[in-house]
Amino acid sequence: MRLALLAFLLCVFIIQIGYAQNTKGYIDSLLNIANKAKPDSNSVNALTTLQRFYFERGQYDSVLKYAKKTLPISKKLKNTKSQARVNYNLGLIYTNLSEYDSAEYYLKDALALIPITKDTVAEINIYNALALLSNKRSNYVSAVEYLLKSVERIDQSGNPAIKQWLPQAYSNIGHNLIAEKQLEKGIEYEKKALLIKNYPNEDRYRILLYLDIFDAYVKLKELKTGKFYLDSAIALNKKVNNVVISAMVANNEGYYYDQLSDANNAKKAYARAYQLCNSTGNEYLKAEVGGNLASLNFKTRNYEEAEKYAIEANTIGKRLNHYKVTASTYEILKRLASLQGDYKNALTYAELYKIYADSATNQETQNATLSLESKYQNQKNEREIAALIITNTQNELEVVKRNRLLILGGVVASASLIIIGLFYRNSRQKQLLAERDGALQQEQIKFLERQQQVVSLQSMINGQETERTRIAKDLHDGLGGLFSTVKMYFSTLQHDTPALKENDLFQKSYAIVDSASVEVRRIAHNMMPEVLMKLGLVNAVKDLCDNISAGKLLNVSLEVHGMNRRLNATTEIMLFRIIQELLNNIIKHAQATEAIIQFIRENERLSVVVEDNGRGFQTQEANNKNHLGIAAIQSRVNYLNGKMSIDSQKNVGTTIMMDFLIDEGQTNTSE
Repeated sequence: MRLALLAFLLCVFIIQIGYAQNTKGYIDSLLNIANKAKPDSNSVNALTTLQRFYFERGQYDSVLKYAKKTLPISKKLKNTKSQARVNYNLGLIYTNLSEYDSAEYYLKDALALIPITKDTVAEINIYNALALLSNKRSNYVSAVEYLLKSVERIDQSGNPAIKQWLPQAYSNIGHNLIAEKQLEKGIEYEKKALLIKNYPNEDRYRILLYLDIFDAYVKLKELKTGKFYLDSAIALNKKVNNVVISAMVANNEGYYYDQLSDANNAKKAYARAYQLCNSTGNEYLKAEVGGNLASLNFKTRNYEEAEKYAIEANTIGKRLNHYKVTASTYEILKRLASLQGDYKNALTYAELYKIYADSATNQETQNATLSLESKYQNQKNEREIAALIITNTQNELEVVKRNRLLILGGVVASASLIIIGLFYRNSRQKQLLAERDGALQQEQIKFLERQQQVVSLQSMINGQETERTRIAKDLHDGLGGLFSTVKMYFSTLQHDTPALKENDLFQKSYAIVDSASVEVRRIAHNMMPEVLMKLGLVNAVKDLCDNISAGKLLNVSLEVHGMNRRLNATTEIMLFRIIQELLNNIIKHAQATEAIIQFIRENERLSVVVEDNGRGFQTQEANNKNHLGIAAIQSRVNYLNGKMSIDSQKNVGTTIMMDFLIDEGQTNTSE
């Protein structure tokens, strides 16, 4: 028995050595082609193959090395197809390495080349990669937009090879739904993707599908069901030689044991995942695993290890804006400080935990709310449309059945022509009524479809305003606070070292920091003016007019009638954005010296008029070309269910009139 076992192990060892030698020979042959003195298309193909080889094994440093070597050769050979695919590879790798700005740069470059290459597969891959990047940034709205574009391109293609990319699209949509806490819907998409077989990189994608489904079932408190999918991922991972995928599987395995309170096995799995993250440079996943290790060590009272992992994960989480990890590690550090009697630091960590926990909650809740609201309305309308279509079909079937009965009755009872005639006339009347009902139902379907468009428009505009508010807050609280701190340090340094008052470089540096601080606050103010939120629309517009008039290039005056009470917050924001966009257009294009803004409110009607004495333009041309941002303004007017008209004459000026119906129940009394 021992001899048989020894022989078996020897065979395995010899096979592994042969495989390693064959792999080395394969790589060497590709390198010989790639490193030719005069690179050609064969060199590009060899380098592309090397990138794919190392990507499938999760060796991202090697992928970057050969991708950066391929790009200049492709440009020199004017091989745009290769350029697009190399830019895609670079974007995907930088996404996995959490270098998001670089990732976006290369992916947008790749997308710009698609109209030239006409490469549908590359286009689908790029949209999927942009969706992944948006996910990493917690921007689920953008992720869904890119995924829908990907699915659209797949559906448009009649090529069976392109249809093979459908599981990836389903997988990504399911991942987004799970991230938005729509767990059952997410599982449905993921399982739909599992039904499709025989497509490129199937094993790797199936592992990700299993892990997503496992995560969803754990959140649903169905641990036993989730374990089946985790076991499937673990078994399939043994066939796939990919370090990054292995790290993800190990992290989920640790999470499973953690849920079972099996600390020993959980710690082993997390440690294995952490070590794999170190080897790949996947900082985003490393932060998550580090946070899990910190939490587990704290629960098992291994406080020294808990502090070490918490600090490491916290540092990475802050750098990558991974708010969940940052918040959870601050919570652990707070508890550790309390146990050590260090109440000063415990209080500091508690305050930081609250800040980052609020950021994570706000970011996720806002994105999820916008998307869920839109999807809920769409699903509701779709159900009503489906019900109407079914009713319409049933009516048509009933008409067909009646006609058949009429024919049968005519054959069987030819002697009863009068009775049949009367019955036919009655049936015909019913048929006309059914057709009329069908026409009404078709009108109702069209009405519901228009409602869907309005819901989508509302979701898009709400998303824009939410993002403006978030960016303005980040600028004001983040960069604004940093600049204030730097100014304080400069002042302290100048006070402690009086000689610096005579130092020109120091004074210039101080002046630049001061200017930058003012500029950041100005930008934040423009994105979401504080006066709009506190004092209302009229005061915010007056402040805007005063700021523009102070520049002395355009004098803007404001006339207000009947605006004693404030409007609701959403209406005020939309109206302010409309006025802001119109004034920007006047400054950029109209060459005007004066502008007048009028607000006239009579009961439930609000009229807004913006006039200038500029050079004017052809309104027909504006309609055809979306001239001067009119389309953006029109979309906001539509959002408020208003009407807009434009009167413009060459060298005389432009008048834009807007009318809105204001719900009296939605106004606030001015303070």
